[in-house]
Amino acid sequence: MATAKGDRASKFETLRLLEKCRKERDDAVHREGILREKLRQYESRLRSTEALKQKFKTLLVDNKELRKQVKTLRIDIGLECSPEFLGKTTKDIINDLHEKERECDALIEKAAKLGLTVDELTSELANAVTSKTLLEEQVQSLQQNLKDMTNNQRRLLKLWEDKRVQREQQALPAITFKPGQKPTFTQKAVQTDMSISASQKLPINAFETKTDDAKTALDRPSFTTYHQDKSFMRDESKGIHN
Repeated sequence: MATAKGDRASKFETLRLLEKCRKERDDAVHREGILREKLRQYESRLRSTEALKQKFKTLLVDNKELRKQVKTLRIDIGLECSPEFLGKTTKDIINDLHEKERECDALIEKAAKLGLTVDELTSELANAVTSKTLLEEQVQSLQQNLKDMTNNQRRLLKLWEDKRVQREQQALPAITFKPGQKPTFTQKAVQTDMSISASQKLPINAFETKTDDAKTALDRPSFTTYHQDKSFMRDESKGIHN
């Protein structure tokens, strides 16, 4: 019995030790995997670092070459001896050029707006010129109409004066003329009647007067009388114009 119990205890201890060994093995395998992953990452970083170092070296060489070229170009375009760019680095000059470019863009935009404004003003000017031409034509037409009306008014006044003289002559007593003598006023009256058309003749009783005061008023027509007879004078002017 004691031997059996000892065997069982020994077997239990063996199993426990075996389980412990398995656990330690699994932990060791897990740690190995982690370390392998870290090692792989480290190697990857080393390779990246080497690539970056190589790239950095290449950039340094390129930068030196570019500095030589920039220095040569600065000398060629006169930046080294220009007071405006004296002491400025290439970066500062590039920033200045970018600022100038933005200013140029702003000026171009402003010029475009001014161009639109000029187009609008040009259109308004063309309309104003057209309106001026039309107004000048209307003014010329009105001046011509005024001239025609003035001529018609003069003709009417002349006709009125001739009629008044004719009526005065007819109102005078008959005068005996000597043989061979011709009455000039009669011939003048006949000539006036012949030269005036029927539409332009005034009525026979247009200038009849009853008193000397009325006769004097007819001899000197006022501005008010002219406006009162304006419609009659227009009718007469139309006849004369035709």
